[in-house]
Amino acid sequence: MPLLEVLTRCYKRPQMLLANQASLDALADDDWEQTLLIDDVGRGVGWSYGQLAAYAPHLTGEYIWLLDDDDECIYPALVDGLRAIVEAHGPDVVVVRMDHGERGVLPPVKLWGKRPYQGAIGCSAVIVRRAVWQAHAHVMAPGHYASDYDFIRALWDAGVSVYWWEIVASRVQRISYGRPE
Repeated sequence: MPLLEVLTRCYKRPQMLLANQASLDALADDDWEQTLLIDDVGRGVGWSYGQLAAYAPHLTGEYIWLLDDDDECIYPALVDGLRAIVEAHGPDVVVVRMDHGERGVLPPVKLWGKRPYQGAIGCSAVIVRRAVWQAHAHVMAPGHYASDYDFIRALWDAGVSVYWWEIVASRVQRISYGRPE
């Protein structure tokens, strides 16, 4: 079982997906695997949350990180650092920061270490223990664009243990709103 399973939702963004995969290949530690969840029809972001929920029973990593095809990992020591955090603290959720382009770095400094709220956190800002992901994946409702926040909120409502790791782990290549390249 890999320490980290990276879930990547894909929709007709082949060049961005290549950049995404190259960023993961640059990780210093190879204790990770990537799972592609492909929408080749164009069903949309809302539909993809249902796909994530349906895939939950099949997860293989000890921790799960959602990094869409239009995102890149920008922290090469991510897996090494995650391993150290897991060994020292064993949290259910590790919160990292993400560069969300025009929206800035999320969560913003003023909300760091505080309960997340919609619009101030993104799906690649949480790395979640597999069992915790599986227990809460059902809240990701098909058709609801903000299901990533619903999922994160459900984690907080459940009182999971959280480790706040102040790194910028990812960045968007482009905010795609479900559009192809």
